[in-house]
Amino acid sequence: MPKAKKSARTEIRWISKNEAHAIVDSIAQRVLKISGDRFVAEWKAGKHRKLDSDACPGVIELALLAPLPRSSSVRNVRKRSRR
Repeated sequence: MPKAKKSARTEIRWISKNEAHAIVDSIAQRVLKISGDRFVAEWKAGKHRKLDSDACPGVIELALLAPLPRSSSVRNVRKRSRR
């Protein structure tokens, strides 16, 4: 019977907003040659929705890292009352 492999232990490390901003900025610079702030603004405006991941490698990762826009309707959601 083969020996069981030792599993590697994965740890979670929380990052600050500044670190997240720096990551988005560096990937936006590498992938699209624009700043992270510009990418987020254009993403919220819907400009990059048609980007092809084959034509622009790394754009999927960038979109996942960028903060998603909040719609105004989310803020107005009422809490359910407990009965």
